[in-house]
Amino acid sequence: MNHQITTLKNGLRVVSVTMPQAYSATVSVTTGVGSRYEQFKTNGGVSHFLEHLFFKGTKKRPSTKIISEQVDAVGGYANAYTSNELTNFYIKVPYQQVQLAMDILADMMRNSLFDASEIDRERGVVLEEMNVYRDDPASHVHSLTPHLLWPGHPLAEEIIGSEKVIKRVKRDEIIAHRDTFYRPGNMVVAAAGRVDHDKLVAMAEQLYGDMTDQPAPVSPKVEQILTGNRTKTLAQDTAQTHLAISTVGYPYRHPKEAASRLMAAILGRGLSSRLFLNVRERKGLAYRVNAGLETFTDTAAFEVYAGVGHDKVPEAIAAICEELRTIIAQPVPEGELNKAKNQIRGGLQMAMENNSAVVDRLSTQLTLLGSIRSVEETLAELDAVTAAEIQRVAAEMLAPDRLRLGIISPDPAPAVKAFRAATGTRS
Repeated sequence: MNHQITTLKNGLRVVSVTMPQAYSATVSVTTGVGSRYEQFKTNGGVSHFLEHLFFKGTKKRPSTKIISEQVDAVGGYANAYTSNELTNFYIKVPYQQVQLAMDILADMMRNSLFDASEIDRERGVVLEEMNVYRDDPASHVHSLTPHLLWPGHPLAEEIIGSEKVIKRVKRDEIIAHRDTFYRPGNMVVAAAGRVDHDKLVAMAEQLYGDMTDQPAPVSPKVEQILTGNRTKTLAQDTAQTHLAISTVGYPYRHPKEAASRLMAAILGRGLSSRLFLNVRERKGLAYRVNAGLETFTDTAAFEVYAGVGHDKVPEAIAAICEELRTIIAQPVPEGELNKAKNQIRGGLQMAMENNSAVVDRLSTQLTLLGSIRSVEETLAELDAVTAAEIQRVAAEMLAPDRLRLGIISPDPAPAVKAFRAATGTRS
């Protein structure tokens, strides 16, 4: 799958992959700004709030309804997301409507009204989004451990931000945030599907070519990890105890990243993973248990999640930690390693049939890393990983003194006690 990249004179990058058999195309605009560029108490959540407000009307399309109708009228789909490190807007349309998608996105990026009444109305929407998230302990528990992994760093804070900030942030502060980060050198226009790269570049030049560029601020680097407390608890009336055991990992393109990704897959990806088979199938301690890896430009987070009955917490924590110790102590058998490689390979290859997934992969890499690693390069890196490398990575990442626990339950104390016993720690 070959991609093409063109950089306009003002620094805006245009990247595309042509998929000639596709009947659709996805177009996106990605900007290098997310929650790690914020200070939680002063402007935490403004990147995500701004993402919402871009859909609230432009000079040419002065309402959400008009923007949505134009996308709906051609059978398209529009959405956006904010992460720790970037914000992405995308529209998927029949391939004949690429110009419409490009025009709508550029109009949103450059001509949004930010009407004061719409801003005030959307404050309520975002506050309710916070409530939905916090009312779901299976989701909320994942916000606890980052404070233990990167204490004091913006990565530790929730992307959705601070309730106080959302209630009080002013229109001119929101626009200033847009103007600071939505600059051509910090933006990527990406497209995949039945698209023509030269035509995309011509459209981008017409829509964005008169923008002037200035360097965007950089986010603070992660310097301190795993300092302070080992546990963070939230007492809440829940039917289950929700727990997350976490540690830090390796950043994007680190020589050990591929091995850590395979380790995470072996431990907790899918119904035949070690944690699922041991914690759920053999011991019946949880309905849901999994492990995953979230990677950033200068760090990563590995996390095991489980939702268990309150009376089963000590046994579940012991079973999880048992699997973590085993992958340190014993080399992964060849068959299991090959299965994990094939699992990741198959997931990536199948995803690349979806032009929206292709666009997301292109834009994320180009925005955060400045270049794009092909699918073939990624798979070759995975194939080269040995069982010995996974064992070394596991020993570094999963050492008991590096593990951290987040817990939500009516009484977190038994979980904390069980975690200390399983890891041989006191704090």
